[in-house]
Amino acid sequence: MKIVSFMDIDETEEDLILSFALDLGEGRIQTLLLHRTLFYEFLLPEEERGTKVSLEGYDFAEGHLNILEYVTFDERIMKIDARFSSHVIDLLKLEIEDIAQIKEALTHHNFDARFEVKFI
Repeated sequence: MKIVSFMDIDETEEDLILSFALDLGEGRIQTLLLHRTLFYEFLLPEEERGTKVSLEGYDFAEGHLNILEYVTFDERIMKIDARFSSHVIDLLKLEIEDIAQIKEALTHHNFDARFEVKFI
């Protein structure tokens, strides 16, 4: 499980982006990104629509999209499951308001119920 040092939410008419800075120690971070491109998604085949999950430095499945399928919140622990990856992140360093913003951002990403969100 990786600890989130900070997070950022960027929402425009074209993109929905939720990024997490994962603490690797010694001042190093790795970015876990949830990204949904709205402005041309309607042109994509059905199986390519939705929120994409990427981790800096990793190519999960070359030529395939790592689409978000499931998110679970258990207090300050968040589990993210996508087609080709799974991530468990600790939100302990974030403020309660940040976590509320994450949950709200996920509802924006999931406007068409492409993935499941569960609060334990």
